[in-house]
Amino acid sequence: MKINEFKDKLASVTPEVPEHFHSRVEMTLENIVSQEAQMKESTKQAIRTAGRFSRRTLVIALAIVLALGAIALAATQWHIFGTISYLTGEAPIKADDFMQRDVYQETRNNTVINVDEVGYDGRILLLQYSYHFLDVDKPFGVTLRDMYGDNIPADQLEEEGGDPDKPVYGWGEEEIYKALTDHHVGRNSDSIWINGTEVNAPECSEEWIQGTKNPGEVICGLVWRVNNNGVIFDSPLEISFPIGGEPFTFTYDVSDIQSHVKTYHPERETVLPEGTVKVSETAFSPLMIYITVDTKTDPEALAKYMTESDDFQYGGSSFESWLYSLQLVDSEGKLIETGGIGLETFNQESAKFLYSYQENLPDELWLAPVYNEDEPADMSEAVLVRAAQ
Repeated sequence: MKINEFKDKLASVTPEVPEHFHSRVEMTLENIVSQEAQMKESTKQAIRTAGRFSRRTLVIALAIVLALGAIALAATQWHIFGTISYLTGEAPIKADDFMQRDVYQETRNNTVINVDEVGYDGRILLLQYSYHFLDVDKPFGVTLRDMYGDNIPADQLEEEGGDPDKPVYGWGEEEIYKALTDHHVGRNSDSIWINGTEVNAPECSEEWIQGTKNPGEVICGLVWRVNNNGVIFDSPLEISFPIGGEPFTFTYDVSDIQSHVKTYHPERETVLPEGTVKVSETAFSPLMIYITVDTKTDPEALAKYMTESDDFQYGGSSFESWLYSLQLVDSEGKLIETGGIGLETFNQESAKFLYSYQENLPDELWLAPVYNEDEPADMSEAVLVRAAQ
């Protein structure tokens, strides 16, 4: 069987996997073929098999595909990341290190309430829970196909990720909230309680509620940025929130998660016209890269900024233009392609950057201003994120 024929057969029987898995498989297979060809040439074997797969190659190839396919399936099975893919990507490859599913379930007022997925990567608490109204026989979710039939506008389709049958966010909310009220299972507070302490939504947190294509089903989720409240958990959590006036409580053990988080404190100052800056902490979790930049404004520059800028009273920063220009780069100023949102929030004393987890990052990392996409980063104004180990 030739290489292309074998690839076609593999594609017909294996699930679609993320691009980095696909590339890794093809590279491995080509390397095996090349090695076999060299080995047979060196031993003077009469039958040349370059460009064809031998039995040994097929066995190895199949084992690799099955292993990588299993990893890919594991990486894509967590539904919550489809909602926050702009932040984490749709299939974080380390998600299995900290995610749990089907943590708790109970039935109230003809409604099954289930904690579908929960995770804590050492900094962010993730929670997806669902309602299934047993006496509702129609879906709450409205899809683009429901709305437009086969004449879906291209921009609408692109906005929904190219899936015409995925429920459109925001549609059907009136019916959803009516069902929650009628069944007395709605949230009575925007807070959640963690180990008995009320926690309001920390800065940059988010919540959502959405119908699905399944009759009577509603999916809810939250991304609770507890790290922005200065809270780090390293012991079992009791998480509770009021549903219909009564607490809905479950436990989730995060005792081992901090062993998966690598933290650095570079503390190397960079002098800028506005003052001095340094990265006080860089944390690499199985999900994200968290970078905290401390800024200390020169008194004269601060006085000028206070006089000339309307943003000062709203928590702005005299380093604002510099902060917005920063990109994650290696020691030579080469841009590192990564997901996440980069600069997330800032004030006069600090700024926070957030990137998706990446494998095989350079040992030495910097944040450096890129003022022109066609030009390299300005390393004279770079701030150290992680020193070479």
